[in-house]
This record gives sequence, C-alpha cells and structure tokens, in this order.
Amino acid sequence: MFAALLPALAFAAAAALAQNSTSDVTQAFIHANLVPDVLPSFNPGGLLSVVYTNNATGGTIDVTPGKNLTVQDVLLRPQVSLTSDNSTLANETFVLVLVDPDAPTPQNTSAAQIRHILAGGLRPNGSLADGTLLVKSTPAVSDYLNPNPPAGSDPHRYTVLLYVQPENFDIEVSRFVNASTPIFGFNVSVFAQELGLGSPVAGNFFIAGPASNSSAAQSITASSGASATTQSQSSSGLTSASIRSIGIGLVIALRVVLIV
Repeated sequence: MFAALLPALAFAAAAALAQNSTSDVTQAFIHANLVPDVLPSFNPGGLLSVVYTNNATGGTIDVTPGKNLTVQDVLLRPQVSLTSDNSTLANETFVLVLVDPDAPTPQNTSAAQIRHILAGGLRPNGSLADGTLLVKSTPAVSDYLNPNPPAGSDPHRYTVLLYVQPENFDIEVSRFVNASTPIFGFNVSVFAQELGLGSPVAGNFFIAGPASNSSAAQSITASSGASATTQSQSSSGLTSASIRSIGIGLVIALRVVLIV
C-alpha cells in the first residue's frame, strides 16, 4: 500500500542504513511494508550482504536495508554474501530471488511481482560466521534483469531473499519457472511454498526510482516527517507498452550469467 510506503521509506533512510543484526533487518522489512506486501512474516537466521559495482565509476556499493540506489548503480548483477552463526547452514545450498513488488508503480501493482533474478545452486565459499561469498557454477533459472522503473514512477522496493534449496529443486523448478515463463505476475511466497523452500533465511532490500527522477528516493527518505498520501491512478489493464516501460526484458536489461 503506497500510503504506508512513504513513511516506511523515511524510516529506512533514518534508521536502516546501519543495520547490523537480524532483528534490525526484520524491523526494516516491517516498516517498509515488505511484511506483508512480499512476505507474510520474516525471521532471518543470517545477514545477507548485497554488493553492486557501479558500471560507470567501478566503485562498489554495499546495500543495507532501505538504501537508495540509482538505476546506474544496479546495472550489473550483484555479489551476495551470507553471515550467520547458525552452523546448520554451513553445508546448505541456497536459492536467491530478487523481486519488485511495486511494478509498474507503487500505486498500481498490476504487474507485480517482477522477477529480477531466480538462481539456485549457491554455496558458501568460506566461514558463515565470518561472512562468506555465495558462489555458483550453474546457470540461473532467471538471469539477472537490472531494475529500471518506468519514467514518472515513485521509487520501488527491490527485495532480495535467500532460501535453503531443497534436494529436488532443480527438477521441480521447471514446473513453475522456465524460459517461457513471464517474469511479471510472480509471487515469491507462493513459489517458495510450492517448491518447499520454507521461509527465507536472510534478506535485504534497496530503493530505486527511474533515471529521470533518481533524486526522488533521496528526497522521500530524507524527510523523516514525511506524511503518507494517497494517489489515485487509472486501473486499466497491463498493456504491451506498459510492460516495455517497466523494463522486463524489452529494454536495455543486461542478461548476464550469474556468477554469485
């Protein structure tokens, strides 16, 4: 609900950028309304680090929950790492999902969720207690599609979730997602339930608006006293033009092979 989104973004800017515990991350998800908009509940067992490399500057960007990013920041697929004191996760394989629950706009979510990546086969490359990169050698189920909200849209909440991968995932996933499956209209909670993924063990999220108003997210989150407003929008059906505008593969999305 967009009326609740604006104060949530203000909270994210003021408090979520220095998150260092799973309880902090949980609260950030709740205040940003990702619970319940994306997940019915969220109790992570670890911290998910998401690091982007800016295509223009080469600088790295460490995503903390609610961080504002530009579309330029997120052109390239990110690297992800997991930190956890839960020793049972050390020998697990993981599934990574990135979804946009605000497509095509936060006021009109008729295309949501957009599936920006779905990848299994991620394994820890070191000690989880110290934080370790998650690496894989198999192709993603859905390759990375860089976030690119349509012009004029308010900022979107891009949500990154990590699940423990069940043994039959590689066999079962093709029943739900394959090369011909649309990336819009996805529901990560339903998908997780159908595939037996359980609840996510870690998560993160960032805020990004269209290139034409990349400062919008900055101004929204900087205003800690921002009040919620309700904006109306026509509820006409999703057209091919609107699908193109939200960048679901007909724009300059980088189809890169996931190596995280």
